[in-house]
Amino acid sequence: MTTDRQQIAGVILDRLGKFMPEIAQDPPSEDKDLRDYASFDSLGLLEVLVWLESEFAVTIPDEDLVVDHFSTMGRMVDYVASRRP
Repeated sequence: MTTDRQQIAGVILDRLGKFMPEIAQDPPSEDKDLRDYASFDSLGLLEVLVWLESEFAVTIPDEDLVVDHFSTMGRMVDYVASRRP
């Protein structure tokens, strides 16, 4: 049985792999800094944040728009899991 966290991680990894080809070829561990990938630039991060809000029905307030909150897949998963309805 998969946990909610594992499901969130799977969905996020799938999405990251679609717009970051290097992730599709070599999936990162949950603590790998995504800023190490060239395609995870400021525009890539913005795309991920907009998608996270839409996909998981969460709102990311301005004060949380800090790259360190979303720099790893694990941090994204934790953030979404803690704010889901």
